[in-house]
Amino acid sequence: MTDVTRAADIVSGISLLFKKGALQHELVDLNQLIREMIVLLRNEAARQSVSVRSDLAEDLPWVMADRIQLQQVFMNLMLNGIDAMKDIGTARELTIRSQGVKDGQLLISVSDTGIGLPPQQAEQIFSAFFTTKPHGTGMGLAISRSIIETHGGRLWATTSDSGGGASFRFTLPGEVKSSGISALDEAHSQSA
Repeated sequence: MTDVTRAADIVSGISLLFKKGALQHELVDLNQLIREMIVLLRNEAARQSVSVRSDLAEDLPWVMADRIQLQQVFMNLMLNGIDAMKDIGTARELTIRSQGVKDGQLLISVSDTGIGLPPQQAEQIFSAFFTTKPHGTGMGLAISRSIIETHGGRLWATTSDSGGGASFRFTLPGEVKSSGISALDEAHSQSA
């Protein structure tokens, strides 16, 4: 079996697992989740002399999601960003942003000031078993993309807004306003 076939089988298996209802969907405040992940990875960032900054939009809708799966995505993207900066001599900064965009979508970005992505690899890095790291498995971004797509979103990579480094961005559909009341809840209470 080739690596590509094996990788496709693994990613398909993970996607199938998600689609079979294995996800534990709950309302998740993405900003709170981001804050928790920053605290969790603070020591690793400090060890690599990376400053972590957040720019979180207020009053974002919450998302219906599997909290643990989203934590895995954030951990992968943040650790990749920290790792991408370990050999650079300039300022090392990891920035996590959240914002609302059209149609109730949320846009999250994890950007670093690291070595960046060669243009030809911007899409290739999401292929299973493709890695730019000497000891990487090449599964982190493939799994992260599968998780985001299973949640109704999209994950892609670009050059960071600051001109250097990479920026990983993903969208997720917002479910309810942060007040915790959705149109579905309102309709249910009116019919009761």
